[in-house]
Amino acid sequence: MKHTAISLVGFSSYEQIASYIEAYPDARFELAYNMSPSFLQEVTPLITGRVVSLHACSPLEPWFPNFASEDPDVIETSEQLLMRSADTALRFGAELIVLHPGYLTDALVSSDYQGRKQLMNGPEFAPFIGRREGYIARADILRTEGYRHRFSVMREHVRRVSGRLGEMGIVLAVENLNPRAGYLYMQPEELEMFTPDIRFCLDVGHLWISHFVFGFEFLPAVERMLASGKVASLHLHSNPSDGTVLEDSHSDFFADGFPAQRIVRLAEGLPVNLVLETVGNPVENSLYLDRLLASC
Repeated sequence: MKHTAISLVGFSSYEQIASYIEAYPDARFELAYNMSPSFLQEVTPLITGRVVSLHACSPLEPWFPNFASEDPDVIETSEQLLMRSADTALRFGAELIVLHPGYLTDALVSSDYQGRKQLMNGPEFAPFIGRREGYIARADILRTEGYRHRFSVMREHVRRVSGRLGEMGIVLAVENLNPRAGYLYMQPEELEMFTPDIRFCLDVGHLWISHFVFGFEFLPAVERMLASGKVASLHLHSNPSDGTVLEDSHSDFFADGFPAQRIVRLAEGLPVNLVLETVGNPVENSLYLDRLLASC
């Protein structure tokens, strides 16, 4: 383990962060994609010296990068967005940037969920929908020509921008996404479809949903991905998904029935960040993670 930290995705005020640091003095943070420039500026005195990673884009931008686009202007804009986040990472001393790598469209993708829903309801994503409720991807999406083509486009751009960030001393960690139609990189086997130099953020909450959709075993998948030696960070959170319910709620890591202890044991001794990406109960989640680590 390199660092334990908590994402700022669930914090909305200076007072909340100050209270968390008071209760949890060893606090370290990941900058979140939903932090406005004004909020980031406001809390800078609190978090300086405590930031280990950044979730692109931070501070908040109107768009997510889309490195699967075949529109040169979109690729150029995507790279500009990522490099602005790199400037933020350097300013705070963050050594790692987490990236959602791309989408099944040539367009830029809104950072606002309502904006993304317009794409999900449109014709581009329609061929990839397996379940309309929640816009869940079809189980055989990896075998579709459209998906594999977009992945190959994305892979080369990610390789290039990863090299550029590496020259700046920043590790790019590509995150596995929750299984919505239109998203790229949702299944464990896709890790090996990237070029060998790419590092990853293993989001266990997203993977939990994906294992119901795509039919793989969850803990063996976590173990295989960690054994690759390519995982640089874990996002730790749970959700109530059970195959019928498929919900990316970013609930407590200590939720009943979620195999948190076994996940932490699989990561024991590995040079990875453990980042809580829960939206509530920050102190309780942090203390729980500490107890799991102490028991390993």
